Amino acid sequence: MTLLTTQGGFLKPFAWVLGWIFNGLFWLIFLIADLLPVDVYSVPIIGISVILFTFVTKAIMLPLTIKQQKFSKLSNIMNPELQAIQAKYKDKKDNASVMQMQAETKAVYEKYGTSPSGGCLTMLIQLPIMFALYRVIYKIPGYVSHIKELCGGVADKLMGCPNWVSKFAQVDSSVTEATTRNEIIDKVYNLSGSKWETLRDAFGNINIDGTDRLMDKAADIQGLNNFFGISLIEAPGWRLSFALLIPILAGITQWLSVKLSENKNKVNVGSQNDNSMGNSMKVMNTIMPIMSVVFCITLPSCVGIYWIASSVFQIFVQLYVNKKMDNIDVEKMVQENIDKVNAKRAKKGLPPKKITNTATSYVEQVKKMEAREARKTERDKEIKESTNYYNSSAKPGSLAAKANMVRMFNEKNNNKNDKE
Repeated sequence: MTLLTTQGGFLKPFAWVLGWIFNGLFWLIFLIADLLPVDVYSVPIIGISVILFTFVTKAIMLPLTIKQQKFSKLSNIMNPELQAIQAKYKDKKDNASVMQMQAETKAVYEKYGTSPSGGCLTMLIQLPIMFALYRVIYKIPGYVSHIKELCGGVADKLMGCPNWVSKFAQVDSSVTEATTRNEIIDKVYNLSGSKWETLRDAFGNINIDGTDRLMDKAADIQGLNNFFGISLIEAPGWRLSFALLIPILAGITQWLSVKLSENKNKVNVGSQNDNSMGNSMKVMNTIMPIMSVVFCITLPSCVGIYWIASSVFQIFVQLYVNKKMDNIDVEKMVQENIDKVNAKRAKKGLPPKKITNTATSYVEQVKKMEAREARKTERDKEIKESTNYYNSSAKPGSLAAKANMVRMFNEKNNNKNDKE
């Protein structure tokens, strides 16, 4: 079990920084809510904090996110040339051919100002931050000082009562004499309404801090976690409730994000591996929204709120990247990248490097072949439809039927001539 104040490992520094940001946002919203003519604990402060926290952290990672999305879009442009190189050296396994293939592949990446590891490196940088984000959201008492003090006051009072272990065990059977204060704080924070009542029956509505009793503190903790009638510490579960809106919205926003990120206008050079990869991506793009729904049904609603906010932010980023990449002047970008490569080579005393256009010309040939095939397919379809029409309307032995036979004979000869 992960304790709220003993979260170690390589994620600790990331979680500490993100926790500091979350705590600051919580206090800002708390102070604003305190100025309103309402009970501050009736304001969904934690839900609002999670949404703002998501936008702030995503904004911090925005350069990395845009770079990753830009790499995906560039891959869509580069793939025909890379596939052409693979097709060119498909059956050549000698060392010279392998080295030449690597050189041409490298030239394509230089031409577009990226590298094969561009997308992976960006993702690797983001991964620890993403895991740390979930840690902060999943263990809020460990990072929000006010929540820790609120739950800590309750935990101290409960642990100071006689036979507190057996009493608390009525709510959570995993509690033993070895259970630490931090674990009790976590358990207090995650108590649902019915378990608070069980706790009250076991301990009584004891006085916590001289002014508020146990159920007063319960109302405060639950009020902070109440997001328009949805308890953020509870999972929606497989039951009909208003909370099911969270997994449904999570699935919809994830689906929209995936649709916007799908590559369009692909040039297919007929590689079976490429087709298999494309089919795998389609399956993944279908599964991801479904998995979002499943996760958000089984995890606390607080995580679902983060998931939705994250997908919404991603949608806007994807729209921006799509618009920017659709309007990009590829030739100008290529020339700028060539100039950068040659500037680096000049510093090393190397001659300017020319980027080969062999792959590009190959792709143009493939496009022309595909266009011819498309025209031929369309013509064959029209001939077939015309034949079916006349055959269906002509009676056997009639003049129309004989005319059809002559016409089909001529069409057959014309097709042979076209092939030759």
